[in-house]
Amino acid sequence: MKIVQTLLLLLMVSVAFGSGKQKKPNIILIMTDQQRSDALGCMGNSAVISPNIDKIAKEGVMFVNGYSAVPSCTPARAGLLTGMSPWHH
Repeated sequence: MKIVQTLLLLLMVSVAFGSGKQKKPNIILIMTDQQRSDALGCMGNSAVISPNIDKIAKEGVMFVNGYSAVPSCTPARAGLLTGMSPWHH
């Protein structure tokens, strides 16, 4: 939920302070499944070789704190995509 709020806030700020002549921002949200937060090279794990994700993380924005109200994948994704709690999907 906080990730969605943060992304929306960033989008609103960029729209509010940008002029009409500027290009709209490109936002790509990459979601991966069934891994711990340290299961990527960009998160400090030297045993994992993930050069493409590492490059994206280095050149973009990486959110390292998040919260999920549900432990299973489908309701968590639905909450992330809709901004609603699992009890309101």
